[in-house]
Amino acid sequence: QRETIAVPKSKIYSSSEVYALRVVGNSMVDENINDGDIILVKQQTTAENGQKVVALLNGNEATLKTFYKEKGQIRLQPANKNFQPIIVKNGQELALQGVLLDVIKTNETERPAQTLISPSKERSQQRCKITNYLNKIYNGDVMRVLKDLPDNSVDMIFGDPDYNVGIKYGGNNYTKNFDEYINWYIELTKESMRVLKNDGNLFMLNYPQQNAHLRVKYLDLQFPYINEYVWVYNTNVGHTPKRFTTAHRSILHVRKNIDNKFFKDEVALPYKNPTDRRIRQNLANGSRGRMPYSWFEFNLVKNVSKEKTEHACQIPQKLTEMLIKATTKPRDIALILFGGSGAEIDVCKKLNRQFISAELNKKYCDIINSRLSNGFIVSKYKLLNGKKRT
Repeated sequence: QRETIAVPKSKIYSSSEVYALRVVGNSMVDENINDGDIILVKQQTTAENGQKVVALLNGNEATLKTFYKEKGQIRLQPANKNFQPIIVKNGQELALQGVLLDVIKTNETERPAQTLISPSKERSQQRCKITNYLNKIYNGDVMRVLKDLPDNSVDMIFGDPDYNVGIKYGGNNYTKNFDEYINWYIELTKESMRVLKNDGNLFMLNYPQQNAHLRVKYLDLQFPYINEYVWVYNTNVGHTPKRFTTAHRSILHVRKNIDNKFFKDEVALPYKNPTDRRIRQNLANGSRGRMPYSWFEFNLVKNVSKEKTEHACQIPQKLTEMLIKATTKPRDIALILFGGSGAEIDVCKKLNRQFISAELNKKYCDIINSRLSNGFIVSKYKLLNGKKRT
């Protein structure tokens, strides 16, 4: 039955292909999607594995589930152990209606999606409550924000700092003496680990040399649970006849203890040989696929990319989406140390994660606010063939 649904202004998308539905039932409660909640759905007829979709079964039965395309079938996976997955064999009737964009809780009051404020210059001796910082972007130095945050208060941290290689951000160059940079990088990580919950996860993305110094001079001396991952990409710069071309960056994954939160099912990749007896048994036992390897291949955000803004050094959203999905659940708190173009904050909003972030550059803050308010990057902040749109 059709009904009129009131949606907060902060949740409205400009696209006419987005519609609202009210959830009936509890098959997705483990994703914090409950009976009576409102979901915003982007109308489309295709989906990627792991996306939450609205599907029409038998021509009249709508359902919200996580989509997985497997050999000879489609699996619609609930997020409730009391419900069985829906298996749709080839030839059976199934019509995808759209993919989930956002969830509006039944008790959610209208409030801005983000607030732009500056941290107070005067800080009380007691650190502020974490609720004072949620879903806000601070136009200021992230170190001042970190020093105000309580201990053990955030679920996940992602840092993509300036690499100290001369890149200009908003016309400013933040390059330091290398030793000075490493000391700053260590202090940033120390404060980050202090505010991270005991079961949380920290990710620091940087060039390999910078992360090597961070490990040897600080992390390896303090934390026993560290993994290093590699993000690889194609590049058309940095080629030389004297050495192999650098086309990767390092991601350090730091945990306080072995009992960190990690949700393999949210990032599992399809098995390459699902007919193998061992794999069939894994699937029968509820496995959604294999764990990704420790190297990730995602294209750079190039000047002609739909994601590209005026920001000089963007990270592909698919990379940070994977990290956020793997280590948080809806309504968990992700600390995005550097707001930048707003790409990671945009991922948090779409995945229904709460966020805290800081950004020194006022212009980049404007880009972030515009991006979150509109649900997309407006033309004046986009690049076209490496040039700002006019």
